[in-house]
Amino acid sequence: MTARSQLLLPPQELASCIGAAILRDTRGAALDDDERMNFFPATPMVSVTRVFHGQLHLSPGLCTVEDLRASAPAPDVFLSLPSETPTVSWSPGPVTAMTIAFYTDAWAQLAGAPTCASLPVPLRGALDGLVLSPPLDRQFQHFCDALLPLWRQQRETAVFAGWPGSDKVADWARHVIGKSLAARRSRSKRSVERMLRRWTGLSRKGLEFHARIENLHRLRQQSPGASLADMAHATDFADQSHMGRVLKRATGFSPGVLNRRIDADEAFWCYRLLGERF
Repeated sequence: MTARSQLLLPPQELASCIGAAILRDTRGAALDDDERMNFFPATPMVSVTRVFHGQLHLSPGLCTVEDLRASAPAPDVFLSLPSETPTVSWSPGPVTAMTIAFYTDAWAQLAGAPTCASLPVPLRGALDGLVLSPPLDRQFQHFCDALLPLWRQQRETAVFAGWPGSDKVADWARHVIGKSLAARRSRSKRSVERMLRRWTGLSRKGLEFHARIENLHRLRQQSPGASLADMAHATDFADQSHMGRVLKRATGFSPGVLNRRIDADEAFWCYRLLGERF
């Protein structure tokens, strides 16, 4: 039996709040310690993880199994804030978990601040309602059903009310930056930056960083034979070396090494699930 990974998208009414969710279930899979590692790229989103079964040990940067084994396990429900560097987790045995990614402007509306590390009370009930019961993807639908009435109220007063949402970070970043520029009028660039940070917890440079990484994934999918030099040019990097440095910052690996590990290593299942290769 192989490990199960699944990408889950929210209903349209929640697309301006939730980007996506990922489900991971390794029960019954014959995995060694290295294969129980989980590598995740940088993200501009706030993520909430619910561990249904087993344990997860976390690291905010690349590390070894030994490092993670020595750390304390994460709680059954935990938050991960936006990061411009990769993260890693590891399970000492079978694990079943779901991670739900929120856009930070939506998170600010729900939690009071875009990088608030406390779980909003209304979400606690929705998360408590998630149980280890098949089919597991139905549990995400239950969560969305519980969140939807709350979001219907919140989105009417949200800063970005009227945006239909998207599962693409680049679409969200473009929308957020556009709104800030439209509101700029006589404001200085510094004021616009403060506005973006207040709305999203991120700077314009940070938003563009994440959007550029996603655009690289899209280009690789559309033109799998493109050279790294051509990709760098098409996505407005100064050169291939510049692109490589940015990718290493976001993933911890050079493009060549990352692609090989995506192809060969079970621990890079998230990159495969999201279609993120270079």
